[in-house]
Amino acid sequence: MSKLSARRFPISATGLALLAGCTSTPVASLPDPLPETLDWAWPESANAGAFLGLEVRENDSGSLENLRLDPGVRVARIAPGSPAAEAGFAIGDVLLEWGDVRIDDPETLVAVLADADVAVVHEPLVRRGDSAFRVPVQLRALSTTAGEPTLAWRSDPVRSRAGWLTGRGGVVLVTTDPDGPFEQAGIKVGSVVTELDGEPVRSARTLIRELQAREVGAKVVVRFQGPVDEEGDEDAGTAVVHLWSSPVRLTGAGVPILIGYEASVDGETASFYIVDLWILSLFKYRREGNERHYRLLTFITFSTGVGELAEGGA
Repeated sequence: MSKLSARRFPISATGLALLAGCTSTPVASLPDPLPETLDWAWPESANAGAFLGLEVRENDSGSLENLRLDPGVRVARIAPGSPAAEAGFAIGDVLLEWGDVRIDDPETLVAVLADADVAVVHEPLVRRGDSAFRVPVQLRALSTTAGEPTLAWRSDPVRSRAGWLTGRGGVVLVTTDPDGPFEQAGIKVGSVVTELDGEPVRSARTLIRELQAREVGAKVVVRFQGPVDEEGDEDAGTAVVHLWSSPVRLTGAGVPILIGYEASVDGETASFYIVDLWILSLFKYRREGNERHYRLLTFITFSTGVGELAEGGA
């Protein structure tokens, strides 16, 4: 039976057992295992262009349940000392436009920079939070002697929610979701995984394929060598890892007329009632974002979180 998360209204197990109907929905469903990762293609005829110092990715919604691409590209990494760092870019900013060109994918930004004039100050349009800024940026010429890109890690967003890189003697855990299964199992970034369920693993691609072949939430036994700490010690041993599974949110439950609860999948709206005869009701509650509305005995109503002034407003 799926584990239900009723964050807004704590309901006891006894109370749930009395409800005639109950609906739950995954907060973020798991996609099918990813295909083989493609190697980076470096076009021989590419113009050296201008150097900005940003690593960006498509500005997706971040929800596997409702995946969509929003305008712009999201900043994922900033090179220290680069023009982007000097201009004040921050991870999470969204680059919307460069001149009169909309930037909706990383390849468009690469193409724009390839023809950019390094002798002038550019003012790309950048969104941070709910505000958009024209940010002055002085680009630098990109050296034509730069080497080819090297693989930083291979991503597994499905089972381990981590990035892996083939290393000496095993597979290195390079990055991980703070709530990811390997982090929860106590395996630190920098650890080298040498065995999975008793079988040796020697490449990141093999490890990811093996993990994605497992069922959602499955248990795997991992043998690893931990990173060396400041005192020269290192952890090593075996850990049981519960692979990632999408949480489930309670979206509906109740007995008609007597009691009922409904909520949206994103948790933004929720409602609850006790004895609802349409014309007369004992108690009703409705939440929409930060607004909360209450009704007692049909005629007594009040709300909170509506039209409140922020402290320290200018």
